[in-house]
Amino acid sequence: MTPSTQSLWSTHDPRPTNPLDADLDADVAIIGAGITGLTAALKLAEAGKTVVVLEARMIGSGVTGGTSAHVTEAVDARYKDLSKHFGVDGARLVAQSSRAALEHIASRVAALDIACDLQRVSGYLYTEDASKRDELVAEHAAATEAGLNVELDALVGVPFAIAGSIRFADQLRFLPLDYVRGLAGALAERGVRVHEQTRVTKIEEGEAVVLTTEGGWTVRARSVFCATHTPLNLVRIHTKLSHEQSYVMAFAAPAGVEDALLWDTADPYHYTRLAVVDGKQWLIVGGEDHATGEEEHPASAFERLGAYAREKYGVTDEGYRWSAQVVSSVDGLPFIGRNGGSKNVYIATGFGGNGLTFGTISALLVSDLVLGIDNPWTALYHTTRLKLSALGDIVKAQAHVPAHLLGHTDVKLPSEIAIGQGAVLKQDGKHLAVYRDAEGTLHGVSARCTHAGCMVAFNDAERSWDCPCHGSRFATDGSILEGPAVVQLECHHVRDE
Repeated sequence: MTPSTQSLWSTHDPRPTNPLDADLDADVAIIGAGITGLTAALKLAEAGKTVVVLEARMIGSGVTGGTSAHVTEAVDARYKDLSKHFGVDGARLVAQSSRAALEHIASRVAALDIACDLQRVSGYLYTEDASKRDELVAEHAAATEAGLNVELDALVGVPFAIAGSIRFADQLRFLPLDYVRGLAGALAERGVRVHEQTRVTKIEEGEAVVLTTEGGWTVRARSVFCATHTPLNLVRIHTKLSHEQSYVMAFAAPAGVEDALLWDTADPYHYTRLAVVDGKQWLIVGGEDHATGEEEHPASAFERLGAYAREKYGVTDEGYRWSAQVVSSVDGLPFIGRNGGSKNVYIATGFGGNGLTFGTISALLVSDLVLGIDNPWTALYHTTRLKLSALGDIVKAQAHVPAHLLGHTDVKLPSEIAIGQGAVLKQDGKHLAVYRDAEGTLHGVSARCTHAGCMVAFNDAERSWDCPCHGSRFATDGSILEGPAVVQLECHHVRDE
């Protein structure tokens, strides 16, 4: 089987798109039609607000469509660390809000009769390294204190030996695009307009918040929720974020693997689950994360991940491989709420590897803020918090930025660029990001990211230009694949000499 470079969930959506073609007014405008934006849109519409959703590409085409779809209370930041940085009460709020997100998803699936193969399964944090067992014991104690239903050294159904585990009871797995399309259908029934292929390029605050789109149309709203995984064109919040690319592969499922969510403690770590799509069972294995734009040969991440899956699970039949960007905060929890310095603009970012859980938490929290409802999670996740314990991590997260602002070249001449590869070179005094396609034609764009001016790097796994500073990603023609950039890279002619 020739593996697809799309995610296992990314089947073709035959619906016609509905790009914005006129100026609009609304109570609430939501930017982004992933799980965060659509969950919030439905909650606000049910509360009587007029809502419009603007999506740069297609429903679920961002990280929602690239996730491995673990929905869990076992957040990336361990509960023992959360208790240290946010106190035991803070850790309990993380557990409570995560459980609320899981139950919200389950209730939506039931109420809207969404066919997304939702299953309640156990989740296991496990280690193969006996020297890390004490860490699991400490994590079990912290998770118990936070109120989670956990069990130490429960059996893990995997075909290799483990040294210890924590079982998290009653977690969820589902098909993420089927779920968000179900939410979109419920919005359509309520008359909520979801405009795909509508990229927002500017947010201006005044008596009303005015959004300007790439097509020149505007939307005026009393409140705006930027539900785009990484906030558009803002710089300050990005000093508290890091960006990593995470890789996922799907194989025909072997026998003997428990239907569960699995996460190991290795470095780099791995995460595994089963999924049933169109009647076929798949083993999904992810991991091999690296900083966006920092890996010299990202394609090698797939090679390492495939080798791991074959060694541990004995798989042979690969069907899909894809990657998605993970945006993490410096202190382990996302930033959710009113944007710093804003009155009516809300953001949600820094979900780490728990995008579906924290995306749903974000939608519930921001909806309450817009509606003026007190929410017990507000202070925990607020966007302007700055933990003294995280100052060192902020410096570390931004230490690489100055180097990427400086000009550099990978090659001197276009002739050094092989077919299917890209490199940065200098021609006529300009730094150009140059890609040579399968026919040998060169495609040149500016090598400076339009967000903050950092130099982009070629991603040989995705055939993209990735910014190592703040995670923007561009296609080889300069079009935007992922923000925070809102302007594509300028095209340039390249002399092949």
